[in-house]
Amino acid sequence: MKPSNELMTLRMISGAFIGAIAIIAAIMVVVAPETVLPEPWVIAVLLGLVAAGAVFSLVLVQQVPAASPGSTLQQLLARVQSTHMLRLAVGEAPVILAVVLMFLADEPSWVTVAIAAVPTIIVMLLLVFPHEGVLRRYQKALDAGGVNTRFADRLLGRA
Repeated sequence: MKPSNELMTLRMISGAFIGAIAIIAAIMVVVAPETVLPEPWVIAVLLGLVAAGAVFSLVLVQQVPAASPGSTLQQLLARVQSTHMLRLAVGEAPVILAVVLMFLADEPSWVTVAIAAVPTIIVMLLLVFPHEGVLRRYQKALDAGGVNTRFADRLLGRA
C-alpha cells in the first residue's frame, strides 16, 4: 500500500508551507534576538487569529464541490487542490501578521512570531496536512452528491 504520487505532491506542498513557518520563526530569532513578551492584546490577537483560521479552514472543506459520477483521481484532486491551497494560506496568515506586529513593537522580539508560529504549525499538522483524517474530510465533501469516490483510499494506495 504505497501512497499515490498525487498524495506525495500534496504532502510536499503542505510540508513546504508548514516548513516555511518554522523557517520564518527561526529567522526571527536572528533578526530580533531579544526575549520580550509582546503586549497582552498582541498575544490575544495572534492566538485568536490562529483559532479563527482553524475554524475557517474546517469550513472551507465543505466548499469542495461534489464529484461527478465516473470522475478520475486527477479530476477529484483538481476539485480539492484549490481549497487545500487556500487552507494552507489561511493557516499561514497569523504568522505573517505576527512578523508585522513584531516590527511595529517598541522592542521587537522573536517571541511575538513564536506565539503565532507554534500553535499554527500544530493546527496545520492536525487539520490541513493531508493525512488520512484530512483526506476523509475531503472525501465526505466530494461524496456529498451521492457518488462514492473512495478518494482517500485511492490516494493512500488502498484502492
